[in-house]
Amino acid sequence: MCLIVFAYQTHKRYRLILSANRDEFFDRPTEPLDWWKDQPEIIGGRDLQQGGTWMAFSKKGRFAALTNVRNPASNKPNARSRGDLIPSFLLSDCDPFHYLEMVKNKMEEYNGFNLLTGDLKQMFFISSTDQNIIKVQPGIHAISNHTMDTPWVKVEFVKQELRRHLETKSDDPDLSDIEPGFYRMMQNKVIAPDEKLPDTGVGIELERGLSPVFVSMQGYGTRSTSVALWDFEGNLTFSETTWSEKGTKQDYRKIAAVTK
Repeated sequence: MCLIVFAYQTHKRYRLILSANRDEFFDRPTEPLDWWKDQPEIIGGRDLQQGGTWMAFSKKGRFAALTNVRNPASNKPNARSRGDLIPSFLLSDCDPFHYLEMVKNKMEEYNGFNLLTGDLKQMFFISSTDQNIIKVQPGIHAISNHTMDTPWVKVEFVKQELRRHLETKSDDPDLSDIEPGFYRMMQNKVIAPDEKLPDTGVGIELERGLSPVFVSMQGYGTRSTSVALWDFEGNLTFSETTWSEKGTKQDYRKIAAVTK
């Protein structure tokens, strides 16, 4: 996952309103959104190369999502899979904060990442950039390949667009028809101007290619877009559209579940 934007506890009905893009190599085997066959309490897509995931919910009312931190200079070729951190949390009884404390103690075993963990009471965040555990406050937030709310162009764009979408629905207790607008938001392909590009050590050409909300490069790009609405009673609506290398729609799935 390379871009997550979410509103946390800002709506009278929904604790979490989220949209996210997963950017990955197109030849990496992936299972789309579904209940996991070997762990049927988990709902999410799955990386079939390592067995983990980039975002998922559980029937027990737990949620986790991660993005990679882009820093090739510190890459570890034999690092543990970051995707394992999500099912490990979802299947545990550890609260979100103490789970991140355990993760912090073994951070050096992984390549860089940002990780959100939450349940029906609270949500916390950690980034390998500073290793601080942060309690997520009510508001609109976004995470790309640096720590939460780093003002990259695409981060600022999706936060502004999410805010605009929610303002137009401020009197609507049911956001069931907001999904198409979220998908349009997450398909934005505008490249950031050079003077606003970050320097993450990958070179200017790659920085340009990775700067849009929806990434489209040869062999690599946005593989899927997700939308999740999770209300204060634990009711979840979770959808996912998967994309081809040419950016055309391949599949669409939607799951409604009760998490408690």
